[in-house]
Amino acid sequence: MSAAPARQLAEADWPAVTALEAETYGPLGLSEDPAALRSRAAASPETNLVLADGDGRLLGYLLSLPYPDGRYPDLGRPEPGPAGPDEPDGNLHIHDIVVAPGHRSRGLAELLMVRVAETAAALGYRQLSAVAVNGAHARWERSGFRPHPEVPIPDYYGPGAVYLRRPLGPTTPEGS
Repeated sequence: MSAAPARQLAEADWPAVTALEAETYGPLGLSEDPAALRSRAAASPETNLVLADGDGRLLGYLLSLPYPDGRYPDLGRPEPGPAGPDEPDGNLHIHDIVVAPGHRSRGLAELLMVRVAETAAALGYRQLSAVAVNGAHARWERSGFRPHPEVPIPDYYGPGAVYLRRPLGPTTPEGS
């Protein structure tokens, strides 16, 4: 079963997104209220993506929103408004990236990551950020993110959560 190209999250995708989010994060005690997830997506509709199979079944999703560097959403409450937080300073925060069980380790998360990076760069963002939970920081590092342990993460993100950043734009080859 192959995935169609990543596309923008649509209203009809929400039941599958919230079910996949609950299945993935519920056992970790990190699942969010659907209203909070929707509020994050409303802050930047063009940077929220899904992957589906040929029959339209959701294989994965990515939620992101403009957020000031070094900050991240409070998991216990929705965003303050549709525009997102004030002064995002060129940073797009990837809040959630989830691939359905049975479809992991097939490069689908990387497809979502590449698409959001392209979209973010086209929109003028200079950097991506994320909070890796449940030991997932190594997976993020393979996508060019670097940990920033100096950024404190609250306990509600779970033990060992790590703030990460990845610059966007042209890169200089090593040794140049």
